[in-house]
Amino acid sequence: MTNKKNKAKSFITCKQKGSNPYLINKGRVVMDDREIIKLYNCRSEDALLETEKKYGKLVSFIIGKLIKNQLDVEECTNDTYLGVWFTIPPKTPDNLKAYILKIARNQALKKYEHIHAAKRDIDMCLPYEELSNYLAKVGGENWENNELKDIVEDFLESLQKPHRQVFVLRYWYFMSVKEIMKCCNMSKSKVETILFRTRKKLREQLAERKYL
Repeated sequence: MTNKKNKAKSFITCKQKGSNPYLINKGRVVMDDREIIKLYNCRSEDALLETEKKYGKLVSFIIGKLIKNQLDVEECTNDTYLGVWFTIPPKTPDNLKAYILKIARNQALKKYEHIHAAKRDIDMCLPYEELSNYLAKVGGENWENNELKDIVEDFLESLQKPHRQVFVLRYWYFMSVKEIMKCCNMSKSKVETILFRTRKKLREQLAERKYL
């Protein structure tokens, strides 16, 4: 009897109260991030449904820019949602979207490394080759988890907004130069110049910090 009362109490605590937990985003009815996190904290599987509903297309886009095989994309997508499920709680991210996309990106990078190690056919991802490889060389395989991560974040904050946008679209979202041209309304030469100069600037900052 006591267990039933505890379960009932837990259910009442986890039910949405008061204000409407949903909002309109680009014509779609989606749940507010804070409410989605509450569902994770309550261990409700609805959290995964709401996450997929709100961020599923973006997760697939991020993974699909690096991984071309549809089965591998689906595997990375499932691993992304599992990663979110098993880390919230204890974590409570301030920015749920960024948190989910970081997990998705890391899953895609791990799959990319696995595919190359196994020497299976895959289209080369130039953004990954351009930047991530030499960052890994100076910071180790887990460079995103050490001091180098803070240096890269400081570097991004120092860039002018258009330059930061181009850099992030290329090296975080793995967009092609052509896609960036369309997204930012820039010429090919301008995009390539920005990428060249920002890579050079990052390399100089790493050299100043004795990483190169």
